[in-house]
Amino acid sequence: MMKAQKIRCNKISMIIMLLLLVCAAYTSAALSADTKHVDPQPAPRSSSKVGVPQATLQAFGAYPNLLNITHEMRENFHPVVKLPKRKKWKKWIQKRITNNNTKDADDSNKTCNKSQIGLMNIYDYILKDYTGKNNNDNDVILQGGKKVPQLLPTREDALEFAKTQKQSKLFDVGRYDEDRRGMYTSSLFDAKDEEKRRTIHVGIDVGGPVGVKIHSFVDGVIHSLGYNEAIGDYGHVIVVEHRISATSKCWVLYGHLDANSIKGKHVGQKIKKGEVIGRIGTTSENGGWTGTHLHFQVAMTPPQTHDMPGVVSLKDREDALLEYVDPRYVLGELY
Repeated sequence: MMKAQKIRCNKISMIIMLLLLVCAAYTSAALSADTKHVDPQPAPRSSSKVGVPQATLQAFGAYPNLLNITHEMRENFHPVVKLPKRKKWKKWIQKRITNNNTKDADDSNKTCNKSQIGLMNIYDYILKDYTGKNNNDNDVILQGGKKVPQLLPTREDALEFAKTQKQSKLFDVGRYDEDRRGMYTSSLFDAKDEEKRRTIHVGIDVGGPVGVKIHSFVDGVIHSLGYNEAIGDYGHVIVVEHRISATSKCWVLYGHLDANSIKGKHVGQKIKKGEVIGRIGTTSENGGWTGTHLHFQVAMTPPQTHDMPGVVSLKDREDALLEYVDPRYVLGELY
């Protein structure tokens, strides 16, 4: 009897073990099957650089403020170019202040500063649009209605044009992060290679008459200077290292200057806030540009020499906008 019970118990144990083994095998197979059929996780999308807008020509404040320049700091900067003020601008501002103060009787401390009003309402300049796809869209219109291309094709043309160059009294501003596809046509911009073609402007242009003074916005030291002679280049140029604050500094390129701007200056020379760095040069001095102007570009790291790529390709845009910050953080809200 005892022997029969023992045999029965052994059989039951064997059956239980077999069942456990079968269950284990089934579970393993099911897990393996599930693993094979799980949809792979999608690869993370390559996002744009932190803080860099995907679209060009964004509003002031949309680009990374890597120098941490505050409104208060900017108000203390010396103007780089002293733009002419619009007529009766003081009365206009006073009217705005009065309207603001009377609009809300409970807010007795309401004020109206330059950034709220907008610099275009104070200073007399034209905001340029160079997004035209054809070079003719960007022609300079001279006094009398004559049109000439922005960039002359040869040095000889630039020298000849400068001999009869008529002075314009108008000021204008060319925008940062603007795709100027129809303007940059010389070999300097890789115009024949569409992938490498450089059309995105990473500085700000301040157009004005020949001889207009260019000032240092804060103290600085001359990093490099020289003459970039190629057609479409900067012509006479100075790069200044500026200390913005105790923790930040930048390197600013002042391009398209006249020849006298670099005479008597040397690397390591100290520049005081408000000091005249140079003057806007003629077409024969500025790289062949008929619209005489200052190219103002702010770099986060020092260049190797007196040069920075003022225009970059579309594929290099995001990296470039982190290296060459929006000059409006220095110049103010020009647009």
